[in-house]
Amino acid sequence: MSKLTLSIVIIFIAILGISVYSVNTDSNYGDLKKQLKASHILHKPDKKLHNFSLVDHNNEVFNNARLQDQWTLLTFIYTHCPDVCPTALMDMASIKSKLIDNGLESMPGFVAITFDPKRDTPKVLKTYVRYFDKDFIGVSGEQSQIDKLIKPFGTYYERSIEVDGNTVTIPNGAELPKGVKNYSINHTAWLYLLSPDGQIFAGFPTPHKPKAIAQDISLMMSQY
Repeated sequence: MSKLTLSIVIIFIAILGISVYSVNTDSNYGDLKKQLKASHILHKPDKKLHNFSLVDHNNEVFNNARLQDQWTLLTFIYTHCPDVCPTALMDMASIKSKLIDNGLESMPGFVAITFDPKRDTPKVLKTYVRYFDKDFIGVSGEQSQIDKLIKPFGTYYERSIEVDGNTVTIPNGAELPKGVKNYSINHTAWLYLLSPDGQIFAGFPTPHKPKAIAQDISLMMSQY
């Protein structure tokens, strides 16, 4: 190998090393974080969603595969919620509208998963979520599967019941007393953006700011 050829090879390797180093050092999306207005990057490659299997409002399987190959805006709700959940779904509808206005070519999916599958059957969810937008997908299933799914999101809920005039909370995962049918649910109300590999990428705390969130989503999709 001539000295000229050897020099070219060394320069090429150095450039390649710099390129790889640049990609790796921004694996936490530091530059992107600085540009976001209403979002928190939650991307953790070492903490992936567990395998789960639920059912959508058309009684079709909703599992990890349904989150692949597209972005997804997701939240957790229950249909008996008097205010927080309807507001979250209205915000999601507003975000979708603003994404369309912004000219986003590839629209994310919009998913609402119930905390309360005992009352929120697929039929109930279909009527409920489509009131806010015809393309929204409501998801129900076994309580154990839902509880398993929400853990990586850091989402929390607890049921609240009245016993002899006193409010009693039933923590996430605990069984309701037998015969109890009336209860409310206290819960967190974040929206979450999942990347095309089906993993949590970003979160949007309350109060939601649809215009800023739509801008952030467009930015994250373009820089992913």
